[in-house]
Amino acid sequence: MKASIKTLTDDYAVALREYLEGGGEAPLFRAYQIGRGAVEAGLGVLEVAALHQEALVHDLLLLLAPDESPTIAKRASEFFAEALAPFEASRRGFQEATSVLRDLNRELQQRIEVALKDYQAAQDKLDERRRMEALKDEFISIVNHELRTPLTSIHGALGIINTKLGPEIPEDARRLLEIAYRNSRRLARLVDNVLDLQKIESGTVTFEVRVQPLRPLLEHAVEANQPYATQLGVTLVLEEAPPDVQVEVDGDRVIQVLTNLLSNAAKFSPPGERVGVSAAASGASWWRVAVTDRGPGIPESFRGRVFQRFAQADSSTTRPRGGTGLGLSICKAIVERMGGRIGFETEPGRGTTFYFDLPMEGAPAEAPDASACPESR
Repeated sequence: MKASIKTLTDDYAVALREYLEGGGEAPLFRAYQIGRGAVEAGLGVLEVAALHQEALVHDLLLLLAPDESPTIAKRASEFFAEALAPFEASRRGFQEATSVLRDLNRELQQRIEVALKDYQAAQDKLDERRRMEALKDEFISIVNHELRTPLTSIHGALGIINTKLGPEIPEDARRLLEIAYRNSRRLARLVDNVLDLQKIESGTVTFEVRVQPLRPLLEHAVEANQPYATQLGVTLVLEEAPPDVQVEVDGDRVIQVLTNLLSNAAKFSPPGERVGVSAAASGASWWRVAVTDRGPGIPESFRGRVFQRFAQADSSTTRPRGGTGLGLSICKAIVERMGGRIGFETEPGRGTTFYFDLPMEGAPAEAPDASACPESR
């Protein structure tokens, strides 16, 4: 027992003995002060009770059996100490539990504060994204109403002038006119692509999906794009394509995807080369349509950006492309809207195969598997 507590016990016993022998308010008042001192010394209720019983037993034994009182007092103290031990253990356990709960509550409060901060940050990002979406929609609206119509008129007027007055215009002026005509056509195509991509991604474009044979779509795409490929000295060839394959797609959108892939393949193929189109099963649930060229391949540094908007590889080593950088983004959006997936395989110096997978008729819907399209985004 600490010296301070021992002093309190002795003082308490003296006060109690005086009260037992003669009564009076002075011993009671001193006992009250001693009790307050014990509490201020950090004793709990059970400890004060132990102090009280020890003093009481000690005084009673001195009054009733002075010869044997030390031994009896020691045994009585041990007895009461053992009797109070479970209560003391319970009290300390309760204090420890209270401390643990206090720590847990503090930790929980900290976590709540962190979660609230994260929520607020996420809410701020969401608000910013909504603001950017609103700005994008406003920009698209401006492009659609304020740019598309006059641009179409300019392109049409340049075409008429070039057709009807071309022979009468001086050579330098005619060359500038042809450049202006080509650039206006490219700009008009860019505007159309931006609007088309925005409508597809926003879900405002209606897809007329129905079950239909795949091979006629491939034949139509090859036939429609052959004149453009011929200008570049490239031949489009429909290779393997089972005639009985049925797919549930929007036919016009499939042809739009094939047109983009075929035009890209023709632009990247050397004159005299062939671009192959094929369709075959890919796993148990997909039909894979592939467009293969024999061009230079896709640079490794560009492969991660192939399907990004306005992304174009360096054309310094190939013929000028004149594209908008949106064709493959549109292909990706269309294919994914029809429940498919798109990707490519490439080998430097040997060519590139772009492919898209369409769900087989009646196959259960599956999420696009990134592992099946190692080069896709």
